[in-house]
Parts: sequence; structure tokens; C-alpha cells
Amino acid sequence: MFEHAIPVKTATGRLEIDERKQKLGARHRMVLISINGERSVASIRKQFAAINEIDTLLEDLLVGGMIEVANEAEIAVEPTAAAITAPPPEMQPVVEARIATPASAEASPPASLATGSDEGLHEARDYMSRTLSAKVGIRAFLFTQKVDRCQTREALHELLPEFRRLLRKNLDAGRVNEFSANVEQLIGQG
Repeated sequence: MFEHAIPVKTATGRLEIDERKQKLGARHRMVLISINGERSVASIRKQFAAINEIDTLLEDLLVGGMIEVANEAEIAVEPTAAAITAPPPEMQPVVEARIATPASAEASPPASLATGSDEGLHEARDYMSRTLSAKVGIRAFLFTQKVDRCQTREALHELLPEFRRLLRKNLDAGRVNEFSANVEQLIGQG
């Protein structure tokens, strides 16, 4: 979520505060209670500065359907799935080559695998971010920020189980495995 995004409790979130059926941990519950539909993410982060994983907590609440982003301008700032899947100019030849391949190859990673270089790490992060944005949407935004902050291949590799979990909510197992294999290939730890 962007700093200026204003999260609000959903009906599920309000019900959880009253009934405690989801068995949220203390930190999740504190953050959920503090969300009032008027305070920005920056304000919430400031309030819970002592909690290092505030972004993770917010993401968990968002993915769990207990909060959502209130201001429509925030959602309008998010790129659409079509804009996300449109390759940047430097990747055009790769996309043209994929058009002639079977449909099962549509999720192929970029052809230039720079294993052992920072470029390969950058490509893996970019591929994960674009895939999540296109297939999961705004619900993956906080996790995408984690991906973008990864500085090593090992750190990115540790995020693969969560990457798969998020994709499984919207895709069948075959597609999830395909995207996951592409990421592993880009990371160079397949």
C-alpha cells in the first residue's frame, strides 16, 4: 500500500473484532482495531513503529479480506493488468518470439537469463512483481514491495512459498507451478 492509502475495515474485519472467530494474533488485532478509515498507512506505520513487520501485518489483513483500500484514487493509480503485462520496449523481441510458441509457453521468463549477475536478480524481481500484479492485483501490493526490496537471490528464493500461495488463490496448480519454475530459473537456484 502506498503511504497515502487509507485502509478501512471490511465487514469481515468488523466482525472479527466483535467475535474473534479468525483467531488473529495480538499484533494483527491491534493493527486491525487501529484502522478507522481516516488514517493513512503512513500514520499507522508511525503508530506501530516498534513493530518491524507492520507491512506484513497490513498485507495479511488485506489478503484475509479484513481491510481494503478506501480511496478510489489509490486504486486508479495502480496500473491495470493490461498495462502490467505489456512489456517494456527493451523486452519487445522476447514477446514477439513468444507469439509463435504454443499457449503453454505464454508465461515464459525473459530470454536473457543473467545467472550470477545483478541483472538476473532484477529480472526475477520484475517478473514476480508483474506476475502478481497481473494475476492477483492490488491484494498482492504489499508482498510485491517485499519482492522489490530483496537484495539477494537467497532472500528472493525465501519468498517463493508466499508467491505460490498468493497465485494459488487465483490460478490452477499447473499455472502456479509454471510461474514458480520461471522465477526459480531466473533466480538461478532451480
